[in-house]
Amino acid sequence: MSKWREKMKEMGGGDLTFLSSDGECIIFVVADDPVMLKGKFKGKDSERIGCPIVTDEGFVLLIVGKRVARKLSKFEDNFKENAFMITRHGVEGDINSTYEVSMLAAGKKTEHLLALKAKEYKPAALKQAIKDAKDVVSG
Repeated sequence: MSKWREKMKEMGGGDLTFLSSDGECIIFVVADDPVMLKGKFKGKDSERIGCPIVTDEGFVLLIVGKRVARKLSKFEDNFKENAFMITRHGVEGDINSTYEVSMLAAGKKTEHLLALKAKEYKPAALKQAIKDAKDVVSG
């Protein structure tokens, strides 16, 4: 069997991710500055934040609401040397879901993610991810 990740890169669809299920979490390091994404959600104008991050799978643009991005921004002084975790609390489709944002203690996971960021993150990938995200949130 071939590798799913490699096949999906060939097929496209963007390097985007969302937290949509109760208890779902993501562990990452911040790769670059946030990006405003304006679009529609259930027919209404919406603004989402694209957070360029690196996970175990590599670079991805994490799409979150402004509240989550503001929570993450409180840790900005630690972006260059720490990893973070965001956990969703609320079922799929619940607009009142809450998100827990925490900084991980220094350790092997953080070292691994920072090394991946240094090796794999390229600003050109961010440009493509932003383009893909705008297509997703606009419609």
